[in-house]
Amino acid sequence: MKITHVDTALLRVPLQQRTITDSQSTVTHVEFLQVVLKTDAGLTGYGMNWSYTPGLRTAQIAVQENYAPILIGKDPAFRKQITKECFFSNHFIGRVGSTRVALAACEYAMWDLACKQANLPLWRYLGACRDKVKAYSTDGGWLTWSQDDLIRDAMNLVSRGFDAVKIKLGRPDPREDLRRIAAVRKAVGDHIDIMTDVNCAWTLAQGKQYGGRLKDYDVKWLEEPMKPEDVTMHAELAHAIETPIAVGETIFTREAFRDYIAAGAVHYVQADSTKLLGIDEWLEVAALAASYNLPVVPHTNVQHKLHVQLAAATPNCVLVENCYESLNEMWEEPIYVKDGFYNLPQEPGVGLRIRDAVIAEHRIG
Repeated sequence: MKITHVDTALLRVPLQQRTITDSQSTVTHVEFLQVVLKTDAGLTGYGMNWSYTPGLRTAQIAVQENYAPILIGKDPAFRKQITKECFFSNHFIGRVGSTRVALAACEYAMWDLACKQANLPLWRYLGACRDKVKAYSTDGGWLTWSQDDLIRDAMNLVSRGFDAVKIKLGRPDPREDLRRIAAVRKAVGDHIDIMTDVNCAWTLAQGKQYGGRLKDYDVKWLEEPMKPEDVTMHAELAHAIETPIAVGETIFTREAFRDYIAAGAVHYVQADSTKLLGIDEWLEVAALAASYNLPVVPHTNVQHKLHVQLAAATPNCVLVENCYESLNEMWEEPIYVKDGFYNLPQEPGVGLRIRDAVIAEHRIG
């Protein structure tokens, strides 16, 4: 089997829910890059990547100008070698960020071809360790919600079967963050897990002062307290407070995860396949975490179908985030959370094909 054509589509899809705000971003739309690999065997592979900030067009250009000339004529069974060749084509334009995001989309399309050739969904192709995947929700904890909204949404999520919810931190006065966490804890009771996420807004001093008080509310983790480039700062905070540290959303390489893990700077590894080089590198990070007896909880906004399948095949992947539920219907065979667990997709492949009607309506490139 050889790749004969590489096609791309760039979309900008509006959220069908209230505007989402954290300490860094306000989200009204999400951009998607669909990559399509056609083959001489009649199989078609679909890959995807995404961004909730503008600029994914740079990833589309990387696919069209850097990767397509390498992919065409290749046997996708040599996925790892092809990915390496594409990776080194970026030597002088950048090896993380948009070039990596673009390459991950191509890598997913090659995995999609392998799974379709085997007539199996990704999770079965990898070898499963569970037949359903536990979910936690971020869709009720946004920063601009009032305290009453936070409580109402948390209680609604609990009534739907979620027993773990995440609340955003990063208000101008961190003491207000603590009051909001205290109110949600009082409302949901002690049996519900509460996670918190600062989205990199705090200093080390704030992390020690206010992160150190999260233990009073039995918070499961403190996520992205500071800028992700500084491993040393996270290690100091991890050793200074009792609440576990979660990072990974904005970490782009397995080597960076290695440094975090070796420094004792992370307790929940939130590796996001869409920020790494795709599935193969994500599996390497998960295996590294397992060797340190660390759980993996992949950061997930729109890539549920991908991360749920990886979790179903990875013993130390204990949870998958649920977020942006209003975009579920854009996918072929969407998946849902019922009673706190994701169902698993059954169609062969990786499951990242966007519906044709969605592409037709929202295409911008």
